[in-house]
Amino acid sequence: MAVRPRRWGGMWDALPDAARSIVKELIIHGPQSRTALAKTLHLSTGSLTRLTKPMVDAGLLVEGEVVHDPVNGRPTRPLDVAAAEHRFFGIKLTSDRVHAVVTDLRAEVIAARDEPIADHDPEAVCRQAKRLLDDLSGERPDGRKDGRSDGGRAGATVGAGVTVGGNARASAQVGGEPLVDAPFLGWSQVELAPLMERALGVPCVVKNDVAALAHQHHWFGPGRGLRDFALITIGAGIGYALIVHDHLVAATEADLGMFGHLVLDASGPMCPEGHRGCAAAYLSSWSVEATAGQGLRRAVTYDEVLRLAAAGDRVCRSVVREAAGALGRLIAHVATVSMVKTVVLAGEGVELARLAAADLDRALTADRRGVPGSVDVVVEADDFREWARGGAVVAIQSFVTGSD
Repeated sequence: MAVRPRRWGGMWDALPDAARSIVKELIIHGPQSRTALAKTLHLSTGSLTRLTKPMVDAGLLVEGEVVHDPVNGRPTRPLDVAAAEHRFFGIKLTSDRVHAVVTDLRAEVIAARDEPIADHDPEAVCRQAKRLLDDLSGERPDGRKDGRSDGGRAGATVGAGVTVGGNARASAQVGGEPLVDAPFLGWSQVELAPLMERALGVPCVVKNDVAALAHQHHWFGPGRGLRDFALITIGAGIGYALIVHDHLVAATEADLGMFGHLVLDASGPMCPEGHRGCAAAYLSSWSVEATAGQGLRRAVTYDEVLRLAAAGDRVCRSVVREAAGALGRLIAHVATVSMVKTVVLAGEGVELARLAAADLDRALTADRRGVPGSVDVVVEADDFREWARGGAVVAIQSFVTGSD
């Protein structure tokens, strides 16, 4: 059996926490002068110079062109991370497809691809991931092959992140390695991280997909610069993640399952688990399809419901408006209990929030004691590439912070 790769190796493993904080600040907020960095991180300029000099010498940080420091007006060379020198592989697994991206250190997507899962056996999925990584590593941003042995780009893949919709939990029986339960893939207690590491040859982090997406939005999306916000995802299931004081609130699979069945209207429709008027009964894709199908008297897909609603179909428009109202009430519950002021919406079902924005806002305002604008709702794009990018982001975070 092949030996699992070391964690990150080289100078990164030896970086002190203060140095990692510098790297994190530059990754998230971009190039900055030493004076500005020292002020932000509450370091003396001498300490900052001592910490950054070896990183600059090693090529982990780079200096920009001379500019005048906005703080003191003196000539300075802003520091930045060598983003192009590091590549990260992100994967999102669904029941039938694998979505993959390669990004740089700032999670900018360099290449992306998705394809059907050829074989659901865990080791076969890992081999497929390895082939995708090899293909994407030699692909240019426009999707064409470069032809150069180095793929036409500086830097090598140093880490990977895999996200799944199931549960990744630690188990003392295997030395604390995360075990993955993914019923939609037929997996139970799979040691995915070591399998994937052996296949890819780089360190690998495995995370719940909604948690990874929340991390992505926190560092590189609408949550950047916010200490507190919530993420709600809608689609086949209802997902939830909460960032408080710059940290993701830990949640068990049971916690997340309960969220999808939070009762919004005790007289509402019933879900398959017998809950009347819960979030899943209104917002899950299967519920929207079933409700619209009853009115149309034929089977209908989720995308078709949204398309017909946009075209003015009375049945589908009514279903979408009702779902959007339920989503508004769900956002109100989250904001009231958690006291966050920003809620990000994502997932394959998020288009209904745009189609019936007025209904969502009306219900949200009503459940927030009639105060309009008390919650900032950010509607993200429906793109599985973003979920795969979440995998790359958790690998970047592990790389920078030194922890999974």
